[in-house]
Amino acid sequence: MTCIVAYDIEDDRIRQRLAKFLQGVGFRMQKSVFIVKVERHVFQRFLSDIQAITNHDGKVAIFRQCTGCQNQAIQLNEAEKFWYVF
Repeated sequence: MTCIVAYDIEDDRIRQRLAKFLQGVGFRMQKSVFIVKVERHVFQRFLSDIQAITNHDGKVAIFRQCTGCQNQAIQLNEAEKFWYVF
């Protein structure tokens, strides 16, 4: 499944650790917004990893995208591969 992960974390160390983790499993859309593809059977581990990194410090939002939403994504900028409207 595809997830959009957005965060607002004040602590620089925690924010950098989370960004590094998310860059390893997805790609950055904006400074604190990532698109991540996660297999359903490892989704709970993905959540646990995020909780371990943040230690419940700051705000993290994860939006799971259904297949229908993904199929209807509109590419806005053909020069950039990853700019979509969901």
